[in-house]
Amino acid sequence: MKFDAKQLAPLVLTALISLGVGYFWFGGDDSNSEKEPEIETVEGRWTCSMHPEIDGEENGTCPICGMDLVFMPHSHDEGSPNHFEMTDQALALANVQTLTVGESSGKEISIPLSGKITTNKNTDAVQTILYDGRIDEFYANTVGKKVRKGQTIGKVYSPELYLAQDKLLTSVSYRDSHQKLYDAARNTLGLWKVTDAQIEEMLKSGKPMDNFPLYADVSGTIVEVLGAKGQFYKQGDALYRIADLSTVWAELEAHENHLANLAVGQSVELQTSALPGTRITGKVALIEPILQTHQRVAKVRVVIPNSYRLKPGMFVEATVKGNSQNNAILLPKSSVLWTGKRSLVYKKVHNDQTVFEALEVELGQSYGNEYEILDGLNLGDEIVTNGTFTLDAAAQLQGKLSMTSLPKAKPEAPKTDKDLSSPVPLQIESDSDISTVLNHYFGLKDALVASDFKIAQGKVKALGESIKAVKHINHTKLPSLIQNLVEAKDLEAQRKAFKPFSKDFLAFVKQHNGLEETLYVQYCPMADNNRGGFWLSLQEEIRNPYFGDKMLICGKVTEVLKQ
Repeated sequence: MKFDAKQLAPLVLTALISLGVGYFWFGGDDSNSEKEPEIETVEGRWTCSMHPEIDGEENGTCPICGMDLVFMPHSHDEGSPNHFEMTDQALALANVQTLTVGESSGKEISIPLSGKITTNKNTDAVQTILYDGRIDEFYANTVGKKVRKGQTIGKVYSPELYLAQDKLLTSVSYRDSHQKLYDAARNTLGLWKVTDAQIEEMLKSGKPMDNFPLYADVSGTIVEVLGAKGQFYKQGDALYRIADLSTVWAELEAHENHLANLAVGQSVELQTSALPGTRITGKVALIEPILQTHQRVAKVRVVIPNSYRLKPGMFVEATVKGNSQNNAILLPKSSVLWTGKRSLVYKKVHNDQTVFEALEVELGQSYGNEYEILDGLNLGDEIVTNGTFTLDAAAQLQGKLSMTSLPKAKPEAPKTDKDLSSPVPLQIESDSDISTVLNHYFGLKDALVASDFKIAQGKVKALGESIKAVKHINHTKLPSLIQNLVEAKDLEAQRKAFKPFSKDFLAFVKQHNGLEETLYVQYCPMADNNRGGFWLSLQEEIRNPYFGDKMLICGKVTEVLKQ
């Protein structure tokens, strides 16, 4: 098909116009052209949550344990060298929650106490014999037997009483002429609580009684038998102890630091494992004014009407409701990571940023689900109350201050009585393998004291790896015993597995020479369903890993291991 010049001219003109319009709209200036979205790059490193020394530039697996590496972004905070930043997504996954510190004076607190049921000393009594004699029959010979006042509890042969009866019978013959002698002989029998009916019966028969009946002085339940058939007793000797169990006492132990928050009349709620689910209530009847210096505790007495079938000797746990009497800061226990005496909390550095830092705090007393913070925090500080273990792991990965990187404690001044209530710091400073194992052991023990299953799981893993590094441990049962701790599915299972591990670990430590610190062997007779359990501690004060706050100070020091 051919075109002449006249036909091509309009087509060329149309093409030129189209090119010009296209250039006007889309050509020339690139500023109006659509750009590709820029990808923001986040600086950081790939590392292992179990081995933070791993530092990689790409994702992969840990060359030591084979776990997937995790990405840890670098912090952009320019404040303290221990500040570190968490992403909003990481905080959401860890369910991190915070609390602003405020005044605690006048705040209601729960004070946990422990003790045991005892008899009501005001109703306790001792049955005695009123005259010298031999017990020929004895019916009150069983603990737990109930006795009524006036009930015959035995028969007694008494030469002294026999002679007194014979004297009365002789005086009857000259009663009319010597009335005073007769009355004196009769009154002598009355002093031995011989009744008028018995005297008249003896006078009627004209013969002294050989076996005189013995009567109960008070009603109650026999709690201790002291007498026996066939034995000869002096006047005033005890035959049995008796108690009226219609009311009993709960004798609780309150540490001296708790006394400021206790008062007579406060409501007390008690529980005992012997009566699960039973809610027992009472009021504080007495706080003993004298402190037991060897334990730094005072007895707190609660009088309980015994409709609960409580038995003397039962162990009880109590909660006393009171108000904080000082300005110390109270924080939920979930806020605190405890390593012996030295404890950490995580503070949010800026209210509008997700930047945190670890602070070392001084713990005071435990009040239910809260710890008293004596030093280290100020009013207005925003403290993490949930997700602290995750933050600590993040701090470890970024090389910041954490539980595993606390600076070594300074030597402590000699203790005073005031200091005895506080836990003792972790101070093993040797770099040897055995010291590393000990450090991880104490970390596990402290996690059990704090009743924190998840933290204890992490400590078990660290303890297991440290044990593998000590060659001569492999010839003991410890590697297999640590496996039982690894497989524990809950806190109770951990504590059950902790007992045999501690027993063998104690034997291993005793064979090790050159201990850097004094260690205390401690024992709780009520652990493992009253079978008892040992553990090692850096502190002389009892902090029970088998019960935690439920029986925090239950136990005693049985041995001291020194360098």
